[in-house]
Amino acid sequence: MIIDLFFDEILKEASIGRVDAVMMYNVLFETKVNGKYLYKASDNIKNNNDLFIPCLEINNLEEFNNLLIDYYNKASDFYKGTLDEDINYDKAILTLLWNNATSEDFKNPNKYIKRYIDFLDNKLEINNSKYSEILECNIESSIEKEPIYEETPYALHSVCTNGESTYDLPVVRFGISDDKAYIYAVQQMNNKKEPSSFEKKIKRKLFKVNDSFEKEDNIDNIEYPENLTGINPGALVALSILFSNLENINVKEVIVPTFLPVRFNAKEISFEVKRNILKNKGYTEDNLDNMILQLKNQHEEIQRNLSDKLLRNIRRIEYNFNNISIYSYPHELDENTHINISEYEDCKNKLLKEIYEINLHTKEDLHEIHR
Repeated sequence: MIIDLFFDEILKEASIGRVDAVMMYNVLFETKVNGKYLYKASDNIKNNNDLFIPCLEINNLEEFNNLLIDYYNKASDFYKGTLDEDINYDKAILTLLWNNATSEDFKNPNKYIKRYIDFLDNKLEINNSKYSEILECNIESSIEKEPIYEETPYALHSVCTNGESTYDLPVVRFGISDDKAYIYAVQQMNNKKEPSSFEKKIKRKLFKVNDSFEKEDNIDNIEYPENLTGINPGALVALSILFSNLENINVKEVIVPTFLPVRFNAKEISFEVKRNILKNKGYTEDNLDNMILQLKNQHEEIQRNLSDKLLRNIRRIEYNFNNISIYSYPHELDENTHINISEYEDCKNKLLKEIYEINLHTKEDLHEIHR
């Protein structure tokens, strides 16, 4: 049943970019099985130069089917109760899986599905409160379950608190597979409330992440050092917490995917859907062309900013920590950024040094854990 649903409905609808699970999902990709097209996007879709159309290449059908069923069983249990009752639950689970695949993942879907099964199975255990003398507050960190439409099943949530007030650090969405961590997003949650005096104080103190950096004139391998100053200071603190905890469990490699074509296409497709709705309401073609062009330009700018911002955050982490090094940028080995984590030595920045060290297990901690 699950396999029939996937091959007969989802893949067919994905080739036109609109998967109907009661709620419409803008998911676009083609499919090949053993080198032959099963479903191909129309020339009309392919002529849209703003779309990046990946192709799902299934070369070991039996293994693919077994992995897909395994993923479905685990995801169905994991996300139970998190989707609206009106939605076709099975179809949504099997469709949204592909939101987070890179172009290379589409070429090796069996490996990709295995990774997401691992993401569901491998929850990094973090649930603690650490006191920061520099920030003058506790930082409570935990791994929280994420909704199915986010990039990963779990994410790191960290909150600065003085017991009465709180300030949320950016959420880090990541997963662990084959002793590697995959970081997909570092996102500041929007807070529309008027900031409290505590929040304002923490925001000011977080800028201490720039100490020892903004005074530097020469930075190896960084062509424009000034580009690395315009970052979210809280993102560096959140990443320091994560990297320290990854070292605790002996994860030595971090991979950062930078472009997810299905997510990009979804927004582009939504613009065309909007065009058709407005056209039926009497808008002129000239008005629609100008409006859609502006939306597309904004979307491309946002995509560049998201990718660049994530990479800048990682480069700042690399600059500060002697044990963290980028050994491959996107399009060198593959589409991703690859990072090594070795044993912690030191950090150039006092705040990040404190954050990393208070989260790092000592030898005594490890002895207690393994007793």
